[in-house]
Amino acid sequence: MAKKLTAGVLQGNQYTEVMEVVWQGESFEIEIKPLNNKQASEIEALMQEGVTVKGKPGMKGKMERVMDFDTRKNTFGRYQADMKAVCLGTTDESITEEVVENQFPPKLVKEISAQVKKITGIGNQEDTDEFNEGEDTPSDGNREQ
Repeated sequence: MAKKLTAGVLQGNQYTEVMEVVWQGESFEIEIKPLNNKQASEIEALMQEGVTVKGKPGMKGKMERVMDFDTRKNTFGRYQADMKAVCLGTTDESITEEVVENQFPPKLVKEISAQVKKITGIGNQEDTDEFNEGEDTPSDGNREQ
């Protein structure tokens, strides 16, 4: 029998999981939870920092995507997104952004944030692949055969 769908379930407030991370040969457990919609939007916006995609009319009436990419801004934005995902995605309220920034090693931040994003549904690789392999990908027309 299926469970009753409630607002708490939809917001992810009732799901948690314990993940194990290894740091300097020792195993540690941390309880994580999915982010709510507002938090997930903040994370996704930070992940897109430095990336601008614009559409413009192209040949044959198709829209072409033009992308500007600032590697420095994007790297910083992704780092900020990872730190914020760890802070918001852990059940331990003592894990604040300041604690994550100053005390967590980057390896653990990336590992924990990846799992938080996964259970939240951020960064769906299928959607990315569909976008990049789309029929109207502008880079396809620029390739020399």
